[in-house]
Amino acid sequence: MANRYLVESLPPPGPFALPGDVAHHVGTVLRARAGDRLILSDGRGLECEALVVAVQGRAVLVEAGPGRTNPREPSRRVEVAFALPKGARAEWLFEHGTEVGIAAFRPVRSARSGEAGAGRGERWQRIVAAALGQCGRARLPTVHPAVDLAALLRDPGLPGERILADPSGPPLGPAQSAHALLLVGPEGGFTPSEQAEARAHGFVPRGLGRLVLRTETAVLVGAALLLQEPAHGMACSDSSANEK
Repeated sequence: MANRYLVESLPPPGPFALPGDVAHHVGTVLRARAGDRLILSDGRGLECEALVVAVQGRAVLVEAGPGRTNPREPSRRVEVAFALPKGARAEWLFEHGTEVGIAAFRPVRSARSGEAGAGRGERWQRIVAAALGQCGRARLPTVHPAVDLAALLRDPGLPGERILADPSGPPLGPAQSAHALLLVGPEGGFTPSEQAEARAHGFVPRGLGRLVLRTETAVLVGAALLLQEPAHGMACSDSSANEK
């Protein structure tokens, strides 16, 4: 076993009783036995190895090792804002976006996306947490509540480097700063007025290739491009690299 599990806080070295949901999965679903090993993560960059000592009914006791940092987290922070796809496609986006390395998900409502995803926040959180354990990441991505596109654009906490997925722009490459935000529209794209408003708020158009991509695919492709390590000699800085 080399399974990873999210816990509220990392235990100190020594005996530790796994919390209920984790204990259920380890003891009942996986049927772990004494001597099996797993990884506990706090979702904030720290983890520890844990040795299963005893499984007694619904209780699982482990011996936790010392905490350590996880080196797998991407070197830059890439957030994505996107018009929500429908049904299972939205869940696919959250799951695989976590695996790609996205730091924060910002669902938005636009003229062509409607109210898709209302009341799904808790489920998206669970999907992201499960994907975190599967891919071995160190930090749990943030899942923001869905907001109108206009509210997102007015958010003063957005990073300086802002990219609008738009085939009219030059090809997207690695992020030019330590913190970037990619904005992806719904099927049919943002309306002309929405595109103009996004550009007025500092979003620069960048293309994601020659083919037409669904929203969830565009999010993953765009995030992967931004997370690429820059070419040799091109340093990543904290300042905005937006073009006017």
